[in-house]
Amino acid sequence: MVTADSSATVLRIESVAYRGAGVARLGGIVHFVPGTCPGELVEARIVRERKNFREACLARVLEPSPDRLADPECVGVPGCVYGHASFEAETRWKQRQLLEFLSRQAGLGDAAAEIVSSPFVPSRHLNYRNKTVMHVARLAATGRFVMGYFGEDNRTVVDVPQCPLSLGEINDELREMRASRDFWRWAGAGAKVTLRASSGGRVVVWADRPAARADPPLPELVEETPILGSMRVPARGFWQTNGETGAALVRAVAELVRHDPPRVFVDLCCGVGVFGLSAAALGAGRVAGLDSGRDVIAAARANARDHGFASKSEFVCGDIASDADRFLSERGGEGEFVLVDPPRAGLDGRVVSALLRHRARTLAYVSCAPDTLARDLQMLCAPGGYRLASARMFGMFPRTAHFETLCVLSRQ
Repeated sequence: MVTADSSATVLRIESVAYRGAGVARLGGIVHFVPGTCPGELVEARIVRERKNFREACLARVLEPSPDRLADPECVGVPGCVYGHASFEAETRWKQRQLLEFLSRQAGLGDAAAEIVSSPFVPSRHLNYRNKTVMHVARLAATGRFVMGYFGEDNRTVVDVPQCPLSLGEINDELREMRASRDFWRWAGAGAKVTLRASSGGRVVVWADRPAARADPPLPELVEETPILGSMRVPARGFWQTNGETGAALVRAVAELVRHDPPRVFVDLCCGVGVFGLSAAALGAGRVAGLDSGRDVIAAARANARDHGFASKSEFVCGDIASDADRFLSERGGEGEFVLVDPPRAGLDGRVVSALLRHRARTLAYVSCAPDTLARDLQMLCAPGGYRLASARMFGMFPRTAHFETLCVLSRQ
């Protein structure tokens, strides 16, 4: 006989919201319950009450969903919001979230269902991350060091001896580091420790500390990518954390270029030049890239020389928000291909305005955050701007709340 918990609320989960919490309604109030699946009947304890919704923690599953795993993955690891469910279920929920963002927030309505018709690009759902960033803390009660990810309060460090999302070589390095007293002395409390694995399996480790003490200069890494092969990447420079899905994304953009090579390929947030130089290899007449990182721009220029495209490429270091308008007016223009790959905050309003002023024939928007993507698309797809032709989801961050989207827009 199952006894009811008088301190818990019984809820029927209806759907899964962006960032992973199950959604239930009771008495006209929305309840968010992490760790649940649609269709489940659960007991949950209210932990926070807001004006229009409540946040709850899962107490017990009364009627489990077929999507719930008997042996959950990522147990106790902050950020693994879908570790309780099958990867197939996670994929369905994320596709539904993308559809809702495009139909409601971006204002595309019923047309969004047709736009999001491209097949999902899958990934390994564990042991895929080539970069892991952990925080070091010292427990006041015992003086013991711990290293892991921030918890829900974004301050407390949850000790994570092994990360189920990281590559095996990173976990091997973690195991050796944690067993060494010298490592804890080297890192120190308050340090942010980064482990970065390259395509060849080499792992580089560095620490950023509250004090001014700095590590020696980091070596340049070599990564493998479709179309071009080897690429130089600074250890601190941007590279997709999921190499397998990052390669699929490069191939997807390459197919757009191969179909109709542009006169000019303009890449804002260009990084080390992987998209632009791949376009050059496939027939683009000229490549122009803009990024704010001096190290990645230096690497992009070196990659252009290595692959024989120095004469038809230009990589400029500058502020993307303030320089985008001038950069596009001098190098882009109507009839060209423009790619934007912003961070999670999305595009600065000045970049959106520049893209609307210098309307390219094709605009490719690579996004890791569907909320800011929808916000930007609402402006880009206003009358007189662009038309969203396709949106395809890539499994870049399995088991976490995030996913990658490639949107292709054409001039209205």
